[in-house]
Amino acid sequence: MMRRWARHWLRSCREMPARALAVLDRDDRDPAGRIHEFRRLMKAWRALLKLAPAGLAEEEQAVRWGVARLRRGFGMARDAVVIAKVLGTLGPDHASRDDAQAAAEALLREQGDAVRAELRRLSDAMARWSLSDETGGFLTRTFRDSYRRARRRTRRDPRRMNLKCLHGWRTMVVDLGYQLRFFQPADPVRLRPQVERAERLRSRLGNVIDLDMARAYLAERPPTEDGERLADEISRRIARQRRKAAKLARRLFDRRPKRVSARLREAMGLHSPRRVSFA
Repeated sequence: MMRRWARHWLRSCREMPARALAVLDRDDRDPAGRIHEFRRLMKAWRALLKLAPAGLAEEEQAVRWGVARLRRGFGMARDAVVIAKVLGTLGPDHASRDDAQAAAEALLREQGDAVRAELRRLSDAMARWSLSDETGGFLTRTFRDSYRRARRRTRRDPRRMNLKCLHGWRTMVVDLGYQLRFFQPADPVRLRPQVERAERLRSRLGNVIDLDMARAYLAERPPTEDGERLADEISRRIARQRRKAAKLARRLFDRRPKRVSARLREAMGLHSPRRVSFA
């Protein structure tokens, strides 16, 4: 059964370029939504790649760097949408989502062909990968490492963690959440709540980062009484999101890594893998 999970992991990694192309080629009127979904797929792909066995370490890293470049390429459009959304919630006159959508559409037109070519290149690179000497045990080992790294970071109080550390921790939580989703068919009853907690924690940490981005945007504008009011409200919301994140983290990381990976391996030995959604 573990060999089946190994083959499923490789197949899932190889499917990611096709999934991403489908998002880019979708005909709709929400370019910012497509960019957001594309970036989420890139993060899911990154999380799966981090489960790679040691024998594919160099190849995995090369592909992961390519994935990171693709994600960063659309980062500015995503930031514009975030700022418009946050400030639009607090004060509708402060930012235009229409402008953000227009910027996203322009970026898709400018970078679309290059992104498609890079996705095809990464797909060709993964086509040469082989797991002929692997039984699947690497999946629980690498997952245990991901869980341990994210768990250790919780020793720093999320309510006081500086933004750089918080951002790095969020990346770990995002990876862990997608990995849990990949493994969920092995033990839905036990893993579904963990997937949901990881997603909520990711959202709380993301809210902190997004709010801080909006606060920085306001700080670059000429000072006004309304701007100061918004900045104070943003600070209060950041504190609230940090408190909720700390509470969620305690529940998500309440078990030791060896115990978590042992239970996962047992479940994977009993249940077949199946395709999951990363949307």
